Amino acid sequence: MTLLPTPRGRLTPNRDLSDLTWLRVGGAADYLFQPADDADLVAFLEECPASVQVMPMGVGSNMIVRDGGIRAVVVRLGRGFNGIEIA
Repeated sequence: MTLLPTPRGRLTPNRDLSDLTWLRVGGAADYLFQPADDADLVAFLEECPASVQVMPMGVGSNMIVRDGGIRAVVVRLGRGFNGIEIA
């Protein structure tokens, strides 16, 4: 995969996603990115090459991951990303 930016949050390669979904099934993502905050998410996405596939993930309640995993950077939007603010 293309060289990815270095975030302040956690960027884990080859991360098994089965323990992050409610059904506890599925394979690994190429990378799992857990941003430290919204500024970290914005910076990462701005610096990420356009050729890199990015897939957002919430808390995994409505998600089934195939056994072959996900060939992308999965961005887990957990705590800190559950509110909506209109500016």
